Amino acid sequence: MCNLNIKCQVWDGSCGCCKKSDPTAVKLFPVPFVSNSDPSILFTLFRIITQQNEMIRKIAEQTRSSLEKITSIEHNLESSQSISSCSSENSTNSSQLMNFLCGSNPQHIYFLNLLSDAPSPAYKERAFSLLLQIVDSNGNKTTLPERVVFSLSLFSTESPPKLILVNTSGEKIMRGTVDVDGSGTVFFRKIVLKEVSSHFRNGHFFLVIAPKDNVYIKPLIIENLVVKARKITAGNICKKAKTQETIESIYD
Repeated sequence: MCNLNIKCQVWDGSCGCCKKSDPTAVKLFPVPFVSNSDPSILFTLFRIITQQNEMIRKIAEQTRSSLEKITSIEHNLESSQSISSCSSENSTNSSQLMNFLCGSNPQHIYFLNLLSDAPSPAYKERAFSLLLQIVDSNGNKTTLPERVVFSLSLFSTESPPKLILVNTSGEKIMRGTVDVDGSGTVFFRKIVLKEVSSHFRNGHFFLVIAPKDNVYIKPLIIENLVVKARKITAGNICKKAKTQETIESIYD
């Protein structure tokens, strides 16, 4: 009997039972041949190729757009850094302005002490007042032997600083009492600025109170004076009016 088939009558193993296929084996089916002339298959292939080309085109456009944005951002950053660098190099500070006004070897024995608050910020076309006291080198109140004329002026923050006389419309940039005389106290009443500081370099001014024809009194420099567009609110007007009344009562 064959070891592979109990029904086989061949004993010497010369039968062909070992060549029979395994019933559990996976049968392979041949793929039917599709004619190249089938229009539905050709249309499907054409549509797939067209979609792939469209996707490739969109990816290329998105990549190009991203590269342009990155390049633009880099250019803006470089420009900003360049502008900031130029601004810092071409700007001045209060010490440099003082040297510009008084020279390198000043002979100050009297000083100006601000008694009222400087506007922070100031507003265009809205009046404010400044009250100052003349003091000696120890900070003690003093009286000058004669009355001295003091002037109020605006300087730019560029280097070298420039005296600002007119606004962007060609009008005088300040209105009010910009020249006063005094020997103990100095009171600038109802000063009006007629331009916003954002129209000038660095967006702020130097406000300078300096004596005329007197080298022994050190000018007072108010830094970072910002002037904004006029903002009208009832609460601010009342508060400002009370402050001005207090200053004027002290002066009177």
